[in-house]
Amino acid sequence: MDNLSIDQLCELFLQTINQYTVLEKLTHTYDIEPQIYLAEIHTIVAIETHENINITDLAKLQGISKSAVSQAVSKLVKKGFIEKKVSPDTDNEVVLTLTVKGKQVADLHKKQHSLLSEKLVAIFKKYPPETVNTLSSLAVDLQKMWKELSPK
Repeated sequence: MDNLSIDQLCELFLQTINQYTVLEKLTHTYDIEPQIYLAEIHTIVAIETHENINITDLAKLQGISKSAVSQAVSKLVKKGFIEKKVSPDTDNEVVLTLTVKGKQVADLHKKQHSLLSEKLVAIFKKYPPETVNTLSSLAVDLQKMWKELSPK
């Protein structure tokens, strides 16, 4: 795959994104009801990682709009994975916390994430060490470009 043209590289990149998008839209049961999607799991993990986070900060963290986060949070509240509570710091702010069921999902996802990390490490070992830094820089540059191209 040496000397890929820009068009071939873009096509490969698009295929990679599409494969991930398919994975993200699949349900992940973890033997827990109701059905839950990968994007919802990532929201749960973000809430676990950032204790007492609010909707605004969660939107910034995930790089999506407040309305999209608000809709996702409402679904997760209805499904019993997260709770909205009054902030311990101020009475006029709502923060998000995990329920017992939400914590189970977060724990199961961490185990799955560890397995994925092992697989990625095995792939990255096939390449020179600077490859990870290059990929990281490329991702930052691409995100910047997507932001610039996105309508405000």
